[in-house]
Amino acid sequence: MKILLDTHILIWYTEADAALSSTMVSIIENPENIIYISVTSLYEIAIKIKIGKLGLNKNFEDLYKQTTDAKIEILPISQNKLAQYLNVPLHPQHKDPFDRLIIATAVANNLTLLSADKNFELYKDLIEIVY
Repeated sequence: MKILLDTHILIWYTEADAALSSTMVSIIENPENIIYISVTSLYEIAIKIKIGKLGLNKNFEDLYKQTTDAKIEILPISQNKLAQYLNVPLHPQHKDPFDRLIIATAVANNLTLLSADKNFELYKDLIEIVY
């Protein structure tokens, strides 16, 4: 299976956070799965650290290294993903631009999204989501 991690899933995984279920850990660590993150997640983490909305148990460089050491592939933002972003519905109760670009990345690359964010249910017609 080809899986795109939502930002908080990446954080929980690299921080060994108890919020990440054993099922999600199994999915991420299954060698038969290909695991991706969008570079959008790295931007989101860096921005939230900078403005004081996120604290990590490690520095950003260590998070990045742990991500690449775990063989999690980082997908760039491309024209195709930006074009797909325009097709993601804008719901009044969920306007998060990072989430919307992550959803567009999943759609553009035909990836299953691994998330604990129930707002993503709004997009179940566009993407497959594993909670």
